[in-house]
Amino acid sequence: MAEKDMMKRMQDMLDESGFIKYLNIELTELEDERAKGRMPFDDRYGNPGGTMHGGCLYSMADTIAGTLAESKGTDVVTVEGSLSFLQAAEDTQYVTCEAELERCGKSLITVSVRIRDDRERLLDSGRFTYFRI
Repeated sequence: MAEKDMMKRMQDMLDESGFIKYLNIELTELEDERAKGRMPFDDRYGNPGGTMHGGCLYSMADTIAGTLAESKGTDVVTVEGSLSFLQAAEDTQYVTCEAELERCGKSLITVSVRIRDDRERLLDSGRFTYFRI
């Protein structure tokens, strides 16, 4: 399937999720071994300190990494995920997640992620593993 068609199919899948819609997560790029997406900084996603809640950032990372894994031709479920919060997400219009395929095995798919702000500051980094079902 052409990358453009696959990206549309994956975005349509994301649009079916009320939770992903609530977070306004948007898939912006999808290639064979890489995906990119973004989420707006919104007061609804903040914590009491005025920065973006880590749960929102984790959800975006899992969504973009999972979309890349799902594009490999089978449905997947998250086996595990870790995200290191390096800097607070604040004073930015969007946060952007880039996912990169590390391994695509028969049963498991591993994807690394990096989240940046509008100034390209690295905010978070992590890794997710998915099981092909």
